[in-house]
Amino acid sequence: MHETLIQDKYLLDFLTRDEFGLQFREIKANTVSSDLVAVADLMDFLSETELNQAGWKQLLKKYSGDSKKLLNDIIVVLQEKIRDSTNMAIFLNSNKTFTFEGVKLNLFYPSGNTVGGDKLFNQNIFSVAQEVPYKFVYNDQQLFSFRPDLTFFINGFYIGYSEFKSTFNNQNASKQGRGKVVADYLNAVQEYDKIAGNNDINLSIRKDFLKVFEKAIFITATDINDTFVIRDIENLCVLIRDITKEGNIMDNHQLENLIATAMKKVNAKIPKRSLYGHFF
Repeated sequence: MHETLIQDKYLLDFLTRDEFGLQFREIKANTVSSDLVAVADLMDFLSETELNQAGWKQLLKKYSGDSKKLLNDIIVVLQEKIRDSTNMAIFLNSNKTFTFEGVKLNLFYPSGNTVGGDKLFNQNIFSVAQEVPYKFVYNDQQLFSFRPDLTFFINGFYIGYSEFKSTFNNQNASKQGRGKVVADYLNAVQEYDKIAGNNDINLSIRKDFLKVFEKAIFITATDINDTFVIRDIENLCVLIRDITKEGNIMDNHQLENLIATAMKKVNAKIPKRSLYGHFF
């Protein structure tokens, strides 16, 4: 059975369609911006959820009803905050609320409110998209690109991705899935190093180039039986550079050891209300 068919039929069912699954929103890859923002989700969260409606209407008046420009300006401000945050967990934890043009808005509703329980938490928009293309262009030249099988968002903000492998094709998450995650990051780091050198003192290139990896709250490799996760993939960067310094090539044994150390097995079926606490 083809991998993409299993991904759509079973994994996506559990994530988005099954009443006993996670009930994520399924979105199309072409609705995700090049900056990894699910724009429609962010618009819905800021304009329609309980604690944001009044603030959004107030801002909309300032923008003469131009919701697209308002949202674009908010995204520009938030992208700077994201760029300055180590990862998306820190960004969201530090910016559950933020002030724009003097108006307070919420970016995430935590779970377990002592008064309302999970009423607000359940208004968060968890979503997933298949085959979102990611590419990095520098000086008009594309240096790196790949398409994760599944990309995840909360309220429009990118939080991580997953590589899915089919055991029907004699592949699994433990070997081929984890291998692809680490290999993609290895390739990206090597390409980044070629252009950065000593010219990226403030890490501005790195923050853009490697954001799909290093801003992620989690990156997983999954098959129908197991899930493996890494939450701090940037820690591999030093190891990769140490092994490949002076032009050395990482051999299969070194790569396998790196993979086994980096990604650990977790419970694949995590209740949606526990996802925040589990991965953040």
